[in-house]
Amino acid sequence: MVGVLEWGRGVIPVQDSKSAEARPGKPPQHGPGAGRLDRARALAQARPKRPEAVAGVANENRLCPSIAFLAGETYSRLFLSRASRHAVRNGTSGASELLAHGLISEETYYRTLADHAGVAFVTDDAIAEALAGDGEAPGRTLARSAVWCRLTDGSVRPLFAPPPQHPGLGTAQFCNRLGKLPGIALATPSGLRAALSRQTRRTLGQAACDRLATEEPQFSAKHGAGAWHGFLAAAALACLIVWLWAAPATALLVLHGAAALFFLAIATLRLAAAIRFRRARPAPLMRFSNAERPVYSVIVALHREAPVVADLVASLKALRWPRAKLEIKLVCEDGDRETLAALAGEKLDRRFEIVTVPLIGPQTKPKALNFALPHCSGSLVTLYDAEDRPHPDQLDEAWQTFRKADAALGALQAPLVIANPHRNWLTAQFHLEYAALFRGILQLLTRSRLPVPLGGTSTHFRRAALEACTRWDPYNVTEDADLGFRLWRKGYRVGLITRPTLEDAPDTVFVWLRQRTRWIKGWIQTWIVHSRPTVSRPAARPVAGAAIMHLMLAGTVACALFFPLTVMTVAALGAWTVAHGAMPAAWNALAVLDWSNILLAFAAHAALSLRTVDAPMRPLAFKVLALTPLYWLLGAVAGWRAVKQYFTEPFLWEKTPHRPHDPDGATHQA
Repeated sequence: MVGVLEWGRGVIPVQDSKSAEARPGKPPQHGPGAGRLDRARALAQARPKRPEAVAGVANENRLCPSIAFLAGETYSRLFLSRASRHAVRNGTSGASELLAHGLISEETYYRTLADHAGVAFVTDDAIAEALAGDGEAPGRTLARSAVWCRLTDGSVRPLFAPPPQHPGLGTAQFCNRLGKLPGIALATPSGLRAALSRQTRRTLGQAACDRLATEEPQFSAKHGAGAWHGFLAAAALACLIVWLWAAPATALLVLHGAAALFFLAIATLRLAAAIRFRRARPAPLMRFSNAERPVYSVIVALHREAPVVADLVASLKALRWPRAKLEIKLVCEDGDRETLAALAGEKLDRRFEIVTVPLIGPQTKPKALNFALPHCSGSLVTLYDAEDRPHPDQLDEAWQTFRKADAALGALQAPLVIANPHRNWLTAQFHLEYAALFRGILQLLTRSRLPVPLGGTSTHFRRAALEACTRWDPYNVTEDADLGFRLWRKGYRVGLITRPTLEDAPDTVFVWLRQRTRWIKGWIQTWIVHSRPTVSRPAARPVAGAAIMHLMLAGTVACALFFPLTVMTVAALGAWTVAHGAMPAAWNALAVLDWSNILLAFAAHAALSLRTVDAPMRPLAFKVLALTPLYWLLGAVAGWRAVKQYFTEPFLWEKTPHRPHDPDGATHQA
């Protein structure tokens, strides 16, 4: 029996020495004293093996053609054999495994390959310019492995940088064909890619800024509110002023009644989430061959993040995924010298690539993500923030969830957990807020197949779904929520996974206010975009989905803005009662309405928070819940700052500074 193992286009025949001995149809003979265990072992040995399994085991003792030539260059055969075995198991190539595990440098491998093939080798610093990219999409240009280049000595010649998994790499056929190409030289993939990146840099930067606004302007926040938004806002404000002047009591009662509808709707959503909440245990993971796993791309946008670079790199290195199938793009802005210097000081292996974004258009996270995506080759893409500590098995759970689902499942959101709730009352409130959102409300929305405002991190995408949605909006400062609703409009749904990402919450009021201002401003942008009459109507649950969209965006903003007015009204009416006794009926009705809003909102928030936090956190939750009204008042300050910024600085991204992880914070449980 002959098995075949295919390494790209290099095929190695394998002779199975046991073929003549195995007789699949004839069971073994057992003596009278044989036990059940002995009989089971004998039957297992006699069972016919699949040809591909036999071939795979046999070829684990042979060298992959992509590295076999290194054996003649006094390279350690032990490492070559190990890399070949890893390649069989992971569905990669020996070259991919050697490079991914740092057992050989990229320059050494490709220089040796060039010597073996009898062609020239060009170092990275000898490439002056790649002569490609005119009239071609930047993403396709970046994916090219062969291109004409101008070298630093002024000459022009074709360069070929085959990826490590290139079919037939290192075989005699590969070398023969390469030697017949006049003037060809080999280069490293990273060196050629850097030259192509320099060539397409500006074009890619413009596309990162303008693609959505050009191809689907109805979904872009670049154009701001439409004329009808302004007309309705002006008309409503004029009517309110006239009404307050003519009949202040009635006008205030109607105004507070309208606000009460938002409070009631938000409270109803929270109570429904609390009632239907089911605590999710970590989903069991099946065992799969690494050969089945796809290339996974991780993108981390960094801006002035030097203090947390060491923690970030350690967290990303802890992700459990085959090294040769994991690519991590660390995306920095041009001129961010501190972060780039911190990254240069880290020992980054081949999984990591630093991508620098040109200073074109708005300096926002979604623009950086758009710029980085063409550098990715994975069919699955996920995002992390600089302060994140994702669970090591999060990628595996996301892939297995995608694997079981149909193509309509476009994204998966991992729960975000605040790791420093004990720092102060502000971080404790943040912990309750995240527990209510990621464990409670999102669980309700995903089970009901309603649109989901995604989190800005730990979201896993099918690459095809991202491309169908024209990626992120660089002019929206909450690109996550916007993309969640756009996925819904494009016919995709969002799911949840169970393995969390830990991050530290802001522990000062100043930093918290800046972050919350950006969030609320982004919700305003997203609501305006998705309430345009020109946006597409989704096929799945359009009415319920639109209601959730208006509630999660406009409702949340309205509650934040009106809460201080409600508190001030209750305080003023209470002072009036103390000073003058009885109040007119309209004022009594107003007091009852506002007290009802406050108590109902607090009860719904407390119920959902206590249901969703872990049991050890409930004593802390009881302590800080009394400070919830103060937390909401801070949210109102952020809300009114957001309204002002929407009209004055709509694309301003107020940076949230991060510090090294809290040593006393939570950690992942094995």
